[in-house]
Amino acid sequence: MFEAIIETIPEWLKSEVEQFHQTRIEMLRQITFDELITNRSAFLSTGEITNIGELAYHLLDEQVSEREEPLFESLREKLKSRVSADKIGFYVAMLDTEYEGKFNSVLNRFTYEFLKEYSIDGKINWGKLANL
Repeated sequence: MFEAIIETIPEWLKSEVEQFHQTRIEMLRQITFDELITNRSAFLSTGEITNIGELAYHLLDEQVSEREEPLFESLREKLKSRVSADKIGFYVAMLDTEYEGKFNSVLNRFTYEFLKEYSIDGKINWGKLANL
């Protein structure tokens, strides 16, 4: 079913969206663990999250969202004369073949680094985080 829908998408549009995804993947690769920890996220100060995996996810997602916003706006600007605004997100989602796997890979790496640096017996070491 998805293949049939994808086949109806014009090649020029596929190319633009695939380029967008490649830029997202490169941007994701450039995020460092130090950036996640030192960005002074509210997630680091509230103490509401007690699971390291969940905290790592929210920190990474927050960092990615900040960086993706201008990328998506740029794509929307490029496509607005030929594609209705409400369809752009649909095409972005339909043509995403790699990004989710790359995000999960980076998330696993950051979770591991977080466990090594900021945990005691598998729990978040809030005292060490407070000293950043």
